[in-house]
Amino acid sequence: MVCTSNDVKDTTCNGNGLLVPPLPFDDCTSQPKATAEVVQDKSCPHKMYRVGYKLDDGQFLELYRSCYDVEHLTAHFVKHSVYPNTLSIARPPQGFTTDRVISGNQAASFEASRIYSRFASLLGQQQGFVKSKRDMVFDRGHLAPSADFNFGEHMSATFKYINLVAQYQGVNRGNWKTIETWIRKQANMGPYRELQVCTGGLGVLQLPDSSQVPTAIYLEGTNSNPVPKWLFKIVKDVAATPPAPIHIAILTYNNIENTGTVSPPCQQILCPFANVLNSDGKKGLTFCCDPKEFIRNNVPHLENVC
Repeated sequence: MVCTSNDVKDTTCNGNGLLVPPLPFDDCTSQPKATAEVVQDKSCPHKMYRVGYKLDDGQFLELYRSCYDVEHLTAHFVKHSVYPNTLSIARPPQGFTTDRVISGNQAASFEASRIYSRFASLLGQQQGFVKSKRDMVFDRGHLAPSADFNFGEHMSATFKYINLVAQYQGVNRGNWKTIETWIRKQANMGPYRELQVCTGGLGVLQLPDSSQVPTAIYLEGTNSNPVPKWLFKIVKDVAATPPAPIHIAILTYNNIENTGTVSPPCQQILCPFANVLNSDGKKGLTFCCDPKEFIRNNVPHLENVC
């Protein structure tokens, strides 16, 4: 058990299922803080950050890693693992941290008042997509969700700007949440020891301006902090557990304004959780894809990674 960065304690689970010595330790009151640092990773064409705990002996205990384009304020993908978990821990209250990767002003581009002004600037003063400065249209959508982690400290470490994208609130709290819940259910109820999950965005959302011209939605500057058109998850059983290892790509349309027919950029397969998906476009139209074909045609840098 890591008490501080230079104080690692041992406890043993005995045959009766009891920890000796028991937790919590009385002399462990100052917990280490999760940090983000750049690492070399060929799968990331930008900067790869690993998030976790750095110990004084040089060890780094990694929770997840994020491929982030600092110049354009874009989280391209995040990779983390989901393990079986029977704990019931409430999501901790937490503000998002910049980790000195982006500025406070850049982070503010996710705020409702700034988004309202931005939509008026991009689409015209009469745009009707964001009604007011208080209209919470977009969530700061986690890529690696806090609920995928087993302890409160680890959950808190997911509240970082390098781990989020602008996500329609209805999508984030609709089918996207259903997908996240399904993945955790597979980890808890299936034979899987570890599910690896890669999550990211594809393309840039376009909405019509006052002249009905499709306009790319960037929340900052000329081409920074894009609202992704698609959100993807690639779920893989690390151990390829027989008889039915999981390997699937999942796409959700991040556009509640277009609820008509949508064709995903992939070879579709049957979704194993189709019966719990909401068909309302306001909740995020969702499709399942052949993972190898999806990776090859959309995110080739993730081949042999996800």
